[in-house]
Amino acid sequence: MKNVIRASFHKMFHDKAFWVSLAGTAGWSVFIGMALTWIADAKLDVTDISVVEKYWRDFLGFYVVSIPLLVSSTVLFTSEFKDKSWKLLVARGISKTKIYFAKMLCMLLLSTLITFVAILTGAIYSVAALGVPMSVAYAVSVLKYFALQAIAHGTAAVFVLSVYHLIKASEVSSSLNMILLVFGTMALSKIEDALSLGDALTGCWAFAQHACVSFVGPSDWLHVVVTFAAYLIVCSLAVIVLTSRGDVE
Repeated sequence: MKNVIRASFHKMFHDKAFWVSLAGTAGWSVFIGMALTWIADAKLDVTDISVVEKYWRDFLGFYVVSIPLLVSSTVLFTSEFKDKSWKLLVARGISKTKIYFAKMLCMLLLSTLITFVAILTGAIYSVAALGVPMSVAYAVSVLKYFALQAIAHGTAAVFVLSVYHLIKASEVSSSLNMILLVFGTMALSKIEDALSLGDALTGCWAFAQHACVSFVGPSDWLHVVVTFAAYLIVCSLAVIVLTSRGDVE
């Protein structure tokens, strides 16, 4: 098992697409920051906490993490299904469960690193371009955004990887994941409105978790952790069960 995990990490870190994805995340984050600067009122009072919080809401609302994560994971984790190389691993006696688990750890690390790059770039840009005053309180708030975004996108990343393993086709899976990740929250919100459910659905949706972060109040960590555990357990078990049955096609 250790060798499978080590090989998966080695392959990911030595893939040029991995480093391009991190650089692309930083570039995309700068672009979004520039767009926010361009559309914002030049007289915005960045010393106002609510104004700074709005910057982060808008910044995250442009999918600075989900789009780079989707594109990067599609490039990095679907090639083995496309060229059928994963079948060679199974033929050598490596179980599909071990392969999935190793890829899941890689996917979680990828989502954490992409989240770190996006949030760090956004924080640097807010201080350098928008003039947000740097302070210990602001640094702590940024760390909260990173922590909750990492958890939220980590859970979604597990779901993305599950779809890859179930469909085993990069074109189909990437299209499906784009719909789920980008439009999932909006679709669930419309269903909630129609059924008068409040936030019963979107409150448990991974990409809604950044809404738990507040500059002035405590974050609902228990809710986030439970959501993380649910996504991790349900998606992992579903794929492990489905991929462990039958012979390789």
